[in-house]
Amino acid sequence: MSKLKRLAAPPFWPIEVKTKKYVVKPMPGPHSLKTSFPLGVVLRDILKYAETMKESKQILNKGVVKVDGKVRKEHSFPVGLMDIVEVDNEIYRILANKKGLYLKKIDKKELFKLARIEDKQYLKGIKLQLNLHDGKNMVVDKDEYKTGDVLVLDLNNKIKQALKFNVNAVAMIISGRNIGEIVTIKKIIITKSPQPNIVVVDLHGSEVPVPKDYIFVLGIDKPVISV
Repeated sequence: MSKLKRLAAPPFWPIEVKTKKYVVKPMPGPHSLKTSFPLGVVLRDILKYAETMKESKQILNKGVVKVDGKVRKEHSFPVGLMDIVEVDNEIYRILANKKGLYLKKIDKKELFKLARIEDKQYLKGIKLQLNLHDGKNMVVDKDEYKTGDVLVLDLNNKIKQALKFNVNAVAMIISGRNIGEIVTIKKIIITKSPQPNIVVVDLHGSEVPVPKDYIFVLGIDKPVISV
């Protein structure tokens, strides 16, 4: 088992750093160490379904834990922003707040995934591949999406809706000093340089510039998910 020193774990992991030296390290996967929880920590330290990592593994081995609709049995599997975690009949979405990431309990009507388009690439022929924030990718027939748009997907990865990265869209800030804040996009500034594009948002009545990568669109007039 790959281990991580507890002192090196992301600060939003709710673990004791003085009682033991090591904690399970997330395996390589859809999210990086700094932007994810391992499932074993989710079950033991966040949701309190287990008291020990051994008990977490036993729960996972029963096949009752799903991530984005797929059964996951690896206690080190990383789960991150907007992932849907199901444990038996309980459903959670991973969101951002001032501390980093947290799990929000949701009901079945919200059993869908939000995935931001990070970049696009053409495959052989006319097929277009969309590369998403959670490491997944999907092929579409028409070039009707742009980077920064957020796809509403069912758990079979079928597109139900596209939330456009446009002025007046409602979004969540997912990094930086204002992480977790819900804002409205007021202006999009294309820098035409190696520097990231800038998005000016309405944050509590003030216009605040943030890098484009910090913005995750949640809806047109209001978020399509509970926040």
